Formats: sequence, C-alpha cells, structure tokens
Amino acid sequence: MSEVDINTLFKLFDKYKVEIPKVQRDYAQGRPDDHAKMVRRNLLEDMKSAILEKTPPLDLNFVYGKAEDDKFIPLDGQQRLTTLFLLYLYAFYNDDTKTDLLRRFTYETRTSSRNFLEKLTEKRASIFMSDLTPSKEIEDSEWFVSAWKYDPTIQSVLTMLDDIKNVFGNIENLAERLSGVDHEPIVFNFLEMKDLGMEDSLYIKLNARGKPLTPFENFKARLIGRLKMLGLVFEKDFEDAFDREWTDLFWSNYKEEFDETYLTFFGVILMTQGIITTDSNWADNLDFEKIDEATFKTIFYTLNYLNANKNNKLVHQLIFDGLSEKRTYQHRLLFHAVTTYLYMSKGNDTGTFKHWVRIFRNLILNSQIDTSVLYRRSIEGINALADKWDNLIDYFSKKENVTGFSLEQIKEEQIKAQIILQKDDFATEIYKAEQHPYFSGQIRSALYFAVDNQKKYCKDSFIEYWNKIDVLFDETKPKHGHLLRQALLTFGDYTLPVSAYKTLCIDDPNEASSTPSLKRLFSSNSIIVRKLLNTLNLSDVVTSQLENIVKNSTVPKNDWRYCFISIPDLFMRMSVSHFRLRNVNGQMIVVPNKSSNGYTYEIFSLALKWTLKYKKGLESEFQDDLGTWVDRYLFTKGFYLRFKDGKFIIKDESDQIVFETKTDDPIDEAVQFVLTH
Repeated sequence: MSEVDINTLFKLFDKYKVEIPKVQRDYAQGRPDDHAKMVRRNLLEDMKSAILEKTPPLDLNFVYGKAEDDKFIPLDGQQRLTTLFLLYLYAFYNDDTKTDLLRRFTYETRTSSRNFLEKLTEKRASIFMSDLTPSKEIEDSEWFVSAWKYDPTIQSVLTMLDDIKNVFGNIENLAERLSGVDHEPIVFNFLEMKDLGMEDSLYIKLNARGKPLTPFENFKARLIGRLKMLGLVFEKDFEDAFDREWTDLFWSNYKEEFDETYLTFFGVILMTQGIITTDSNWADNLDFEKIDEATFKTIFYTLNYLNANKNNKLVHQLIFDGLSEKRTYQHRLLFHAVTTYLYMSKGNDTGTFKHWVRIFRNLILNSQIDTSVLYRRSIEGINALADKWDNLIDYFSKKENVTGFSLEQIKEEQIKAQIILQKDDFATEIYKAEQHPYFSGQIRSALYFAVDNQKKYCKDSFIEYWNKIDVLFDETKPKHGHLLRQALLTFGDYTLPVSAYKTLCIDDPNEASSTPSLKRLFSSNSIIVRKLLNTLNLSDVVTSQLENIVKNSTVPKNDWRYCFISIPDLFMRMSVSHFRLRNVNGQMIVVPNKSSNGYTYEIFSLALKWTLKYKKGLESEFQDDLGTWVDRYLFTKGFYLRFKDGKFIIKDESDQIVFETKTDDPIDEAVQFVLTH
C-alpha cells in the first residue's frame, strides 16, 4: 500500500481517470430519504464554511482505491468523490479549459449513469446559467433520455445539483476559492492500493460507513462479471439494456420495490433453470459459474420481448405474477413456460406463441401442483416439449406423449387441438369459453356433453351447454350459492369422494384444501350435471328455474339428500372449505370441519332439531351427543331420539322404546310425536 501526494480532486484527475466500478452501489447522497437529506445538508454547509475560510480546510478523510495504469478505481470514497465532482462541475461551469479534466470522472455501475455524466460535463454551462433549477433544466433538455430518470444515481445527482446551486449560488469567485494554491479548502487523504485483488469483498467491508450494498447491486456486478467471462456476442447489448430499457420496464411496474423485484426476476429464472433451489438468501450463496449461456439468453430474450411488446398484457401478467410476493408453484411454472418459448424462439413470436401460452396455461392451472416434487415434474414436462415451441398445437393434435400435468387436462388439450386445427368457427367458441375465470381454460364440462351420435364434437351443442354453465358461475363461486347444490341433489347423489369422506364440493376452483370443487364436478362428465343442464332454459330466469327444481323435488323423505333439499340452513353447519359427509354404520354424518375426529352430526337428527326449533317454534332445550364413534342422539322433553335404518327410534329415560316411525317421512312423524308429548 503506497501513499501518493494527492489531496484534491484536480490533483487526482491530473494523474488518474477515476472510474466508479460496477461493484459499487449507486450514488446515495442525493436520495430523498431523511438520512440522506441530513448528510447532504451538513456536508454542503461544511464545504461552504471551508471555502469561505470560516473554518479550517475540510478533510474528507481517506479515499482508498486501486490504480491500473492511468485509471483509479475507488473502493471507499465514492460518495464523497461524487459530491465533490458535482461541486467542481458547478464551480467551473464556465471554464472550458477544465472540461477534459472533468471528463476523467465516470461511473461504471450503470451505462446510463456513465452516459449521463458525460453529457452533464459537456452541457454544464447551459445547465447552470439557466434560471431554472438544474434538475428542471436537465430534464427539459433535448439530450436527456427519458429512461435516465429511473436510474437511482442520476436521480440522486439531480437532487444534489439543485442543492449545490442553492447553497453555493451566492459565492463570488467560487472556482478561484475552490482551487486556491495557498488555501485548499476541501482535501482528502489518498491511499493507492496495488495488486489488491478481491476488490468486491474489500469494498463491502470498507463501505461500512455508508449504507451497505443492496443484494441487487452486489448481484448485478457479479452477473455482469460472469457475462464478460463467457464472452457472449450480445454482451454489450445485454449490459446496455440492463441499465436502460430493462430498468425502465421494472421501474414502470414497481417504483417502490424496484431493486427487489428486478432481483426477484433473476431469482425465478435461476430457480426454474435449476441453478438455485430456494428463494431464501439465494443471491448470497449463488455459484455464478453455474449461470451458462442458455440462462443469459433466456434473460436477454425475455426482457427484450417484454420491453418491445408492452401491449401483450397476458404475457406481462404471467411474468410479473411470477415475481409477486405471493407467487405459487403455478405462477413459477407459467413464468417458465413463457421464458422457455422466448429462449427457443430467440425472443420472436412466429405466430405460435399464443397457442404455447394458452395450452400451458390450461395445463398448469388445471393440474394439482402443490409440492416441490410435483413442481419439478411439471418443469420437466415443459422442458420436454421445448423443441415443440413452433408447433405445440400440432403435437397435441396427434395425441403424442405428454407428462408432468393432469392426464385429464392433457386429454382435453389434445381434443381441443384437433378441433382448433380443423374448424375455425369451433376454435373461436373454444377460445371464448376458455376465458371464463372460474374454469381457467378447463372447458370439458361442456365439451364432453357435445358428442353427437357419430361420436363427433358438435359446435352448436357445445355452445348451448357452455352458455348454461357460464350463467351458473362467477369468478370464484356459483352465482346462486347453495341453491345450485340443492338442485343437483334432486337429480341424484352428485358428491365426489375425498379420502374416507364424500363432499358436496367446495366453491373455490383452486381447491387449495384438496377437497374437490364444483369446477371438478362439472368437468367430470357427470350424468347428474348433464341432467341439470338439460333441464335449464336460458330464455327463462335461471334462479326461478333452480327454485322450481328444488320445489318440485321427488327425492324420498327418508333419503339424506332430502334434508339438504328441504333445509338449506344445514349447509351452514359445514365448513365452506370442505363440505364433507361420511357414512358411518349406515348413518350419513355431517362433518363440520375437515375430519370426523371432531364434532359431527347425524343428518336426520340435525334436520329434526332444526325443524322443531325453527319451523315449529319449540322453545324446549335440546341436548345432542356429538362425535364420530359415539351413540348419536337428540334429547328433548325427556325423550332420546335416534335415527337408524331409515327411521327414528324414540326411548324414554329408562331406555324403553316408546315409539318408532313407520312412514317414509320420518322427520314429520318424529316432529308430531315430540309436539304431542
């Protein structure tokens, strides 16, 4: 480590070109936060006092760095040097003899920063002679690139220039005072480090006085270093776009979390490429040597496409949803599907992109992918089809092998691919149906019902069935609530199995609880669903039709379905996340939550209790025993009522049978007994 007789900015410029390296953070002393404002105010006032000789010369402390030929790379002192440079720009704005000297200060952190400082030096006279504030004059200038306003270093410089003009604007002979031979008002201690090595690590340690480097700033420096090491042909375009167009892209979407979101983009890319396996602190532990040419191309083509195709709202949504804090496996897979196509097509849309996105969106959103194993299987499924990027719909139409997704959804996509390639008018109807938010592209609920006697898919029949389904559901649930379930039950037991239970099907089409939804029911080629749809007439009010179906039900009164059909309040005793039932020893049990290990109800006893209490107005207190394997009963007015083998058996407190229902209407018979005793 050697000490050189350099203690002012111009002395430094006389010997070296000063280059702020990529590993450095952006210029921060002009930031708008309270801490930066305080630092800026105190520093400028200290400089002013020293220049006016009200105080001794201001010592800016040590400036460490590494010298390479005529270039000096500061590892500590960047912030102070930048502020000092901006003060010199202002002081010597009308002195053309200092232009070449001032050009010897540059930033390598961003291309935009470097280009801006070059223009700032060149145009400084017109900037500071204007009656406008420097920031206003600069931003209104023809030479100012609009994308530069998103560069945090440039934003900080603009703020600092405004404050410098405000603080030093009334000082006469500022240039002479600043560069006086007898009195050097602002100095620093220069230390040159030779053969240093590991500059990035040392900088991070030395920079403890300021705000630590952000993860994004560290990552960016090392990523560009890896890019240069690979020597790819698009290296310069990549680096330029990183600081201009791509920065603008992320800034326009995420001003508040710009760095974090930009960094997350790379994290998701690396995750889908299998280079990293966790979202937690991945940037700190990344092996940059694993980032290969294909990964850089994926980044390059994806971001260039997004920047050039801002009107493609769907693709933008799929990419940025993959960066959200609440991103799921599905979001990551959709992100990977989009970036895979753009990598294979070199960022071009040959007209097949819409089919690629549509097919994979349908597959991903309609497959159960809720574990890391299933996620990785789906990633492999996308990768296996990567070479089909330009003819994916043709591949599906031939019913070739596809893995990694729901077999039912794969089959549906294969059928739709055949129809789309053969019949344009039918294809249009398929595309329209796929837009329904509840079904997310899964339309086999109507497609399977549209097969004619020749086993061909009929467009008109498909439209009719789909239109009926469409009026039954909104974005997240059935439009008519439990009335739809009641109507379905009039046609039969439509429940779907789930482990040891059966479910009346939840509303949530995403099935986060792993309990089948009404979406799955309607997509299961159910005979009961078909019967309901065949009954509906779209020329009449759907609500009235469903109510009439329920009203005219012929379900026997000793069938458990009758309880729900006649008393919709019973649905309220069940979790909306499960809607589960269980057959226990011939009794249909209502399960309030997910498992029958907790409280449960025998459905006829529950229906009887509701009828006595709310329909008949019986004020008597009721006791009932709850649980899966216990003796379920209803106790009121000194009688125990149990439902078994299709009838109520009523006993007194001495355990003697006093009455058994005999008709096919056990609830009404039991009601009459209780009311007359």
